[in-house]
Amino acid sequence: MEDVLLCSIEGKIAMIEINRPPYNPLNPAIFEKMITFLEAVYRNKEVHVLVVKGVGEKAFSAGADITQFVSRLGKKDISLTAGFHKAFELLNQLSIPVIAAMKGHVLGGGLELALACDFRICDDTTKMGLPEINLGIFPGAGGTQRLPRLVGKSKAMEMIMFGTPINAEEAKQYGLVNEVVAAGTVDEVAMNWAKKLEQKPKVALQNIKKTIQHGSNLPLAEGLRYEMELFAEMFVSEDAKEGVHAFLEKRKPNFTGK
Repeated sequence: MEDVLLCSIEGKIAMIEINRPPYNPLNPAIFEKMITFLEAVYRNKEVHVLVVKGVGEKAFSAGADITQFVSRLGKKDISLTAGFHKAFELLNQLSIPVIAAMKGHVLGGGLELALACDFRICDDTTKMGLPEINLGIFPGAGGTQRLPRLVGKSKAMEMIMFGTPINAEEAKQYGLVNEVVAAGTVDEVAMNWAKKLEQKPKVALQNIKKTIQHGSNLPLAEGLRYEMELFAEMFVSEDAKEGVHAFLEKRKPNFTGK
């Protein structure tokens, strides 16, 4: 049986590829392997960045495999959404930057997967949306919580209640994606981002992500205090010592991630 999720690590870059083309529907087998791999990435001290993508040209992921909903009709069953949430929250809480490389359809659970990433890059053919309303349900894998934090409450309500996909340029306008690129180039651009990030000091990357994610849930005064504490901690890192000395000595820094 073909592996539904391809996972790899090359140097400092980890990769997850959803392998159910053409539309890469999500199912429990994908989440199980994703969780196992993310736990391994968390323990890996060498990995600096993770890229998430879908195999093929038609879709990053068009959402959950709807056939798995049938047996749950008529029951109050949270087991399916629990799998989604565990995988996506582990992805979101990963200490390193996570890049979603998107093309084609990015719908339902596919968009919720992308929302759990730190950066989203798409090509100019990409369509994004949460069409669950048309099945008589609503997004249950983080969409109602993460989307408003990115695009604002009003736009999120529109996208979720109408279920109408938006195009790449509109997604860029609302801050849903970081960059829109020409069709056929999204994988290359995402890898270029990853290669740039792998050259950055890992301790600083981790603390930036931690400060923004945790601080955004705090009142401003508390968030500023938290930033101050982590900033002070940076000065005991080897990377900070190397970065400052390299700047003063006018040479390229050699960061070690310590």
